[in-house]
Amino acid sequence: MIVERFPVATARIVHRRLRSARTRAVAASWRRRLAAMGQESTIAATARIYVPGTVTLGRDVHLNDFVHIWGGGGVTIGDHVMVASHAVITSQSHDVNARAAGLLYRDTDDWRPVIIGRNVWIGAGACILPGVEIGDDSVIAAGAVVTRSVAPRALVMGVPGRVVRRL
Repeated sequence: MIVERFPVATARIVHRRLRSARTRAVAASWRRRLAAMGQESTIAATARIYVPGTVTLGRDVHLNDFVHIWGGGGVTIGDHVMVASHAVITSQSHDVNARAAGLLYRDTDDWRPVIIGRNVWIGAGACILPGVEIGDDSVIAAGAVVTRSVAPRALVMGVPGRVVRRL
């Protein structure tokens, strides 16, 4: 029987080694395309980064499954940052005032840099919009939509994101 010859503990070790090799391969691929990527940073195979040449990742940054980053206006992520699954970080959008003139998709891009400080945790499904700066040691709760800059050591929750307390 295969279970006897291939115990669960061995299966876990094999799985970790395969996952580790895949993670290293994905990181090597992104390292060539990003503006910069610090040591020990990982990017899930299902994460997407658009306009990667304008995206900088610090040391020990972890982008989980299905994270999307739009880097047209520039995105800088500091050291020791964790971004949970399905989070969106975008430095580009459309000018909603152009809609009245019928120009929503023509020359109406709103490109502003996003800067995320050190030791930040961004929860699952959170959205960081253009022009936002998130201070060091902050936590962005799952599902929060951050439309304005955040001071250091803040816990941000809700839509739109509001600081609910200092950490």
